[in-house]
Amino acid sequence: MTKSTYNSHPARGPQWLFRHLALAILVLVLLSTVRLQSQTISRELKSGWFPRAPYQMEEQRGDIVTVTGLDIQVAREVFQQANYRVDYRPMSWKDMMDGLRDGTIDFVAGSYYEKGREDFVHLSVPYRTERNAIYYHRNIDALDTISSEQAFREVLKEVPLQMAINEDYAYGSETLITFLEDPPPNLTLVPSSGYSENLDLVIQREADLYISNPIIMDRILAQTDYANEVKKSRVDMGDIPVHIMYSKKTVTPEEVDRFDRILLEMRDSGYIRSLHINYILPVYLSITTSQFWFILLNYLGIIAFCISGVMLARKERYNLFGALILATLPAIGGGVLRDLVLGAEQVFVLDNPGYMLFAIAIVLISFMAFRLYDYLQARSGNVTQKIDLYTDKKLGGMFGQIYKLLDAWAVAAFTIIGVSMAIEMQSTPLWLWGPAMGVMTASGGVLLRDIVRADFNIAILKHDSFAEISILGGILYTATLAYMPLNISLELIFYLTIIFIIVLFGFRFFILWKGYENPLQFGAIHTSPKRRLQAFTEYEPRLWELLARFYQEDENGNARPLSQAGVEHQHNQFLYTYAKLKDGLDEVASEPLSDQNMKTYRNCSTRLNIAASVEETLFSFLQLPLGLTITLSEQAAEFQQRLHESLKINLETASWTISSGDELDYQLFEGIVSQHQERYNQLRDKYSDMNREEEDTTLNAVLQTTHKAERIIYLLGEYVKVRTGKKEMRTGGSSNRKAQQAHLLS
Repeated sequence: MTKSTYNSHPARGPQWLFRHLALAILVLVLLSTVRLQSQTISRELKSGWFPRAPYQMEEQRGDIVTVTGLDIQVAREVFQQANYRVDYRPMSWKDMMDGLRDGTIDFVAGSYYEKGREDFVHLSVPYRTERNAIYYHRNIDALDTISSEQAFREVLKEVPLQMAINEDYAYGSETLITFLEDPPPNLTLVPSSGYSENLDLVIQREADLYISNPIIMDRILAQTDYANEVKKSRVDMGDIPVHIMYSKKTVTPEEVDRFDRILLEMRDSGYIRSLHINYILPVYLSITTSQFWFILLNYLGIIAFCISGVMLARKERYNLFGALILATLPAIGGGVLRDLVLGAEQVFVLDNPGYMLFAIAIVLISFMAFRLYDYLQARSGNVTQKIDLYTDKKLGGMFGQIYKLLDAWAVAAFTIIGVSMAIEMQSTPLWLWGPAMGVMTASGGVLLRDIVRADFNIAILKHDSFAEISILGGILYTATLAYMPLNISLELIFYLTIIFIIVLFGFRFFILWKGYENPLQFGAIHTSPKRRLQAFTEYEPRLWELLARFYQEDENGNARPLSQAGVEHQHNQFLYTYAKLKDGLDEVASEPLSDQNMKTYRNCSTRLNIAASVEETLFSFLQLPLGLTITLSEQAAEFQQRLHESLKINLETASWTISSGDELDYQLFEGIVSQHQERYNQLRDKYSDMNREEEDTTLNAVLQTTHKAERIIYLLGEYVKVRTGKKEMRTGGSSNRKAQQAHLLS
């Protein structure tokens, strides 16, 4: 072989090997893909569906329309796990039964057992249960008192009635099916094609009654105006097992066994329960929240938030537009935030503008009422002063309690609405988004309002327990619904919702009524305003003990002031104690205060100022006793001694009363102060007459100091009024924002 011939057949080197190896790998990948696809999709199963929400229905999200529902999703999950593909076609129930007989469709989900179907279908294991209910026209009194299925059949035998019947519909109870196959002569069976036609036949009086699934029927009734025309019997028809039916012509028993194993795994894993929560609960909740009493409750909550916004706008001098913002944000803003987070197709206030119009109406009415009041005040100040006096004393407490009632309603109603919307939107995990949407609906708008106000002391984020109550209520309500029995009823959901609303309302109102602060606050316990105010009250008696010690008794038991050195020492002791209490109150004022704490702070501050005024006047009165500079006449000495005795008694009584803190002691002290005020007037008049008759210069000098003693007694009377609540301390705005900012800037 020549060299040229040899070179025409080059050696099979590495390139040849790599090229053929790559080709082999590609062939293997293609073969594996074909095999995997053949394993992934064994074959396509055909089924039919008809509108039967929430079990079978169409759902549109954007431009995409899909067939969904509880039974649809159960079947999809079963066949997906079994590597089957499903093709759903809209069909009537009769056509689906015919399709199972001739094999044109392979299965139907959501079916009852009926003996006549055994010839052409396989039944799966039951994956859920249903209950039927009897619906009848309100004029059919014979069905009002029945309590059992047997009693129902007896009525059908005795009373001439017309009953709407769906062809090929299985009613679950074998005795009832047998009864309807051979009805009594006085019972007329009226053919019907479905649930809506059943209702139409009864409304048009072409039928008197029908039997239907209550979940489907109650939803239809809630969407119509016929709820008052149709009654639902309380007869317990018993649980009816629900199966998937397979055509014997297209599905083998081995495949049915495989599907059953998957169904049992889905039931045991809780997947079917989760589908109940996603599809059944929203129906009942939407029916409950669409009822008149719940809508009224919602409007009451809007009233509460709007009133609080209007009051803030007036106190902080917002204009009309500002008042609208402060009122509508808490009333509507939380629901808007919720819908945006949940991705709702339409925000609730756009779907129902009545809520917005209602809030605007409240603001406008309030604005006109305040304008009228301001006009009256400008024209007739005396009239408005009387109105202020009356409202402060008589109506202030009532208005406060009404506002607390409305606030509590708002928490309860908005929390339940938020949880309901999370369930209706099938938000998962529900244990997270249920409470989250509840607190967002109830609290989100309030938070937005305070952010708009640039409030550095946002109550809902600090001392208020509004949000925590909403979170707790949302968690408990969500958990209760999630773990309810699968066969729940509309009545059960209704009573459960009522109970939660009442409990949340009562809990919130109790906290507002008692004035409790949120115990879940950060910060050291000893620095909390409530603890500091309590410490002030506990240390305050020390201040009054020092005031009482300005006097002592001589050997005869008469009142005698301390020496000049003693008065100076006592004065210094008082100033030291006063400064300590004043520093404590200043520390309280620098904290963000609730309305209740601000009221207590101002009460304590007023009491401290009264004590300081008493000491200042007393120190001035005792600083230079007249008996040391001039010789007093007998009348002057007697009058001065009576003044000392009166002051000593009142100061000691004040000290004892404040130390005890007993209400009865304050009542007694108030009487003593009042008696001494009257006695001062009598003594002054008596000794003034003596002074005019005798022209006693020393008596005149003592009379000149009387006003100081009278001022001390007057201040003691003011202290009692403040301490017993007879003299109100105005608290300003609900968050006291301006008062605290002014304090911090000073």
